[in-house]
Amino acid sequence: MPRRHVFVTVFCCLMALVAVVGYTHDTVGKTPVRLLLENAGGRVVFDHRRHAEDYKVACETCHHESAEARENVQPCGACHGVDFDGSFREDHVAAFADDETTCATCHHMGSAPAKWDHAAHAEEYGLSCTDCHHANADIEPEPARCTACHLDKPMGDIPDMKTAAHAKCADCHQEWFDAGMKGCTSCHPFTDNRKLFASGQPVDVNPGDADCTVCHGNVKASELIPDRMEAFHGNCMKCHEKHGKGPFRKDQCNQCHTK
Repeated sequence: MPRRHVFVTVFCCLMALVAVVGYTHDTVGKTPVRLLLENAGGRVVFDHRRHAEDYKVACETCHHESAEARENVQPCGACHGVDFDGSFREDHVAAFADDETTCATCHHMGSAPAKWDHAAHAEEYGLSCTDCHHANADIEPEPARCTACHLDKPMGDIPDMKTAAHAKCADCHQEWFDAGMKGCTSCHPFTDNRKLFASGQPVDVNPGDADCTVCHGNVKASELIPDRMEAFHGNCMKCHEKHGKGPFRKDQCNQCHTK
């Protein structure tokens, strides 16, 4: 290839790269102009400014971690992962490090430790000490506080406090455990974090309550939270269909996705 052609080719490639970067990453203040969304079905160039300024779409319509307008909105990928794996969880927690109050949008219920009445169980219900404490004196020579051995995390063969307490309580109250989430309220006071957040009150989401399986059992995260593709398709296509503008049918993919 002639030398001048190499120069022209390299120059054109550089200009094309600059154009793509400038087109998709130009910003005015904190609001992005366009976003380049990588996708197996073809890249999507989302015109953020047009939707925000020309179409007057409120920030909270898409950035629904809050029901009210706010400046420090989260990017879609902060909650809607491609895969809900360990790497996603780390990034998710990091994204909300300075924005903990909005955790209540998804982590909507908060539980407090159970208020256990020791005197009532011993005196009114007629339980003996060994109904709850270990009868084996080699393990527990005399009744002691449960937390003396059962800590927040298991240690070898010794279960953590939560597991040990639940196992003991289930001996008499199995029906509460069979009732699932509803049964938890028999012992644990619950707080509706969403209502607190909506009323402007401070919300402190306990890390233990942030684990979806605490309330939802072994349900996969993807069954509770739309993954990234489902979130984009659901949000964009529903809005387009509602207003009768923009692509929303399955035969209109190429209006957003480019090969």
